[in-house]
Amino acid sequence: MEEKNNLPRRTARKKGLILLLVLILLAGIAAGGAWILHRWKYVSTDDAQVKGNLITLSAKVPGRIVRLLVEEGTPVRKDQVLFELEKDDYEAARAQAAAGLEKARQELAQAVESLSLTRERVAQGIGTAEASLREAGESLQFSKEDALLQADRVRKEIEQAEAGGQAARARVLEAQANLENARKEYERATELFRRQFVAETLKDAAETAWQVAQSKHRVALEGEREARAQLELAKANERSIVLKQQSVRIAEQVQQKAKLGLSLAREEKKQIQIQEKNIELLKAKVREAEAAFKLAEIRLQETSVASPINGVVSKRFADQGQLVQQGQPVFTVNNPAEKWVVANVEETKIRRVQRGAKAHIEADAFPKRIFEGKVEFLGSAAISEFALLPADNPSGNFIKITHRLPVRIGVMDPENHLRPGMMVVVNIEAR
Repeated sequence: MEEKNNLPRRTARKKGLILLLVLILLAGIAAGGAWILHRWKYVSTDDAQVKGNLITLSAKVPGRIVRLLVEEGTPVRKDQVLFELEKDDYEAARAQAAAGLEKARQELAQAVESLSLTRERVAQGIGTAEASLREAGESLQFSKEDALLQADRVRKEIEQAEAGGQAARARVLEAQANLENARKEYERATELFRRQFVAETLKDAAETAWQVAQSKHRVALEGEREARAQLELAKANERSIVLKQQSVRIAEQVQQKAKLGLSLAREEKKQIQIQEKNIELLKAKVREAEAAFKLAEIRLQETSVASPINGVVSKRFADQGQLVQQGQPVFTVNNPAEKWVVANVEETKIRRVQRGAKAHIEADAFPKRIFEGKVEFLGSAAISEFALLPADNPSGNFIKITHRLPVRIGVMDPENHLRPGMMVVVNIEAR
């Protein structure tokens, strides 16, 4: 009786077990089919991470932090000052640079003014020297012409005096001959009168003729003396020629002196060239001083460090009062809205990924939330190529390894749930 009652139970148990096995088999088939469908429709990887622009802010100049104006997690705006360094040293350096710039500008202004005065002085000197040279040339020309005229005049006077002397001598000889004839006539007439061969009137006429001849002889002698005096005077005037020639030599010396003065005045132009070169050097010094002042101004401004973006302070590395060096990190800021996902896809699957494909992103922090995304960029080289120590396998020890290529995916997260550094799972719609 009991065996009859247990038989239906065992039969029901077998049926239940068979049904369970069938259900498990159907569930496995469904899960396998879903897995195969998913593998066929999507390229999946859990080697993916949320990335963002993490900007590390540091001081460009060394100094001690006097003010920390924000803390970690503080929202900041673009150009908002986050911390400040001591300014005393940099303000002193700026004041020193400003003084150096003012000094350089004053030296340049003085040099420019000196150059203007030098140009005016040189121009006046050259003009004066040229005028003196023209005057000396004209004086020399006049002296030469005057000397030539004087020499010609004296020569003519001497010739005229010599000619007058010769004429006077001829007149003296003529008067002397007439005087001798008149004397002989008088003596002959006197002898004839004594013998009473001629009248007394003839003797008186002969006497008168002799006296006239004596007078003319004396006049001729006097004229000869005057002619000699004129010749001596004319020859004495030859000394004036020497004086005129001396005046010519003096005028030539004056002209040479004027030429030398003009040459020296023109040599002064070299001073202008030297001063112009000095001005160029001073201009370079002014530019150098301006650059030094600008650098000092920049270094002073760099004691206040501002945020380059709108975002949030992610990390603080230094405390107030700490001495920081150039380039030492103080804050890290990032914009939570600017983020993306980098999925490292196996090289065997990368051919199924194309730019613009949709992607589904799952994060462990939000298990029930799926974030939508889109492929923006496919890596042009494997990740291993950017490793610090690339794995270059020698030919005798080669193991083939599947490498991965980075795929950048833009993610839509208006509520900013995802944070840089989170690990996510990415499913990319396959081509």
